[in-house]
Amino acid sequence: MGEQVPQPDPRTIRILAIDGGGIRGILPARVLQEIEARTGKPIADMFHLIAGTSTGGIIGCGLYAGLRPKALGDLYATRGSTIFPHTLWQTVTTLGNISGPKYPAQALERMLAQTLGDAWLSGTVVDAELLVPSYCIQLPNAVPVDGGVMSTRMPYLFKSWKARGTLPDPGDKATALDFRLRDVARATSAAPTYFPPAQIQNHDGDPYWMADGGLFANNPAMAALTSARRIYPDAARFLLVSLGTGERERAIDGPTAAGWGELGWLHPVLSILMDGNADTVCYEADQELADDHRRFDASLGNDPTLPWTVHEDFDDATPDNIARIEALAQKLIADKAGALTTLCDELRLPKWKIGPHRPE
Repeated sequence: MGEQVPQPDPRTIRILAIDGGGIRGILPARVLQEIEARTGKPIADMFHLIAGTSTGGIIGCGLYAGLRPKALGDLYATRGSTIFPHTLWQTVTTLGNISGPKYPAQALERMLAQTLGDAWLSGTVVDAELLVPSYCIQLPNAVPVDGGVMSTRMPYLFKSWKARGTLPDPGDKATALDFRLRDVARATSAAPTYFPPAQIQNHDGDPYWMADGGLFANNPAMAALTSARRIYPDAARFLLVSLGTGERERAIDGPTAAGWGELGWLHPVLSILMDGNADTVCYEADQELADDHRRFDASLGNDPTLPWTVHEDFDDATPDNIARIEALAQKLIADKAGALTTLCDELRLPKWKIGPHRPE
């Protein structure tokens, strides 16, 4: 008789975390599409908590609204050049992106409205929770932060369970924490210098000004794990599936950087912030969960003669670069075939049916 494979603890909470990365959101969308094809189940039926930042937040909101990863990946592939339009007029009117955002937000907002409609964070058609980071640059009112200091800006985590009134903290009001999904997606993807900040309102009509969640949580995995441990305190195990949008390979020349001022550092520092956060979170998740942290990512490469070498700028939505991202996605799926098989074998098992903990 063959050796029996040990079965995972049925009291397992499954977490899906998706990095930011602009048009390279095609990469995690295709990995999720492959997981659905192998398991025969919708992604939202296999995970308890979905977390996403920036482009990963858009995908997360789509999954939470009941959309499938193939449709979301196709959306990026077909609408990317509309969201990131490279036009001479935009370059001239913003003085080469110095006097204003690189892109207007209208095309992105139209796409989000058409895709997510009028759905709210508090309501969902799937059996999963959603967490999406953004940075609030202007709150409706000053709030106390560390040490009791009053502040009008802070990291902000949109949480579906909070929007429904589950596990409230002192002073929480569910309707004040409830936002339309299209506004959550717009807020988390408002990348500085690329798009203007997002002006959104909660269910009570209070105004918020938001910037990209990638500024502090480009990889939302640890934020998701921390939240999962609170809302599912009876879990015996946490399985964290983390999807990247490609690891940058472009070198930063030290002698050249030595002469940079504010303008020279502007885009490299954004890249460093986002990459550094993603790598740090991967290290923390490895230390916390060991083999229960499953990371799927791939190098963007630096040899343009290879069909899967991707331009690292997250707004490069040219047909050539989109084709390269699609090729990299297929290479990642092939390179990680064994890990995907192991993961899908577990995801085919019934998901533990438990809702967020509600205090007595």
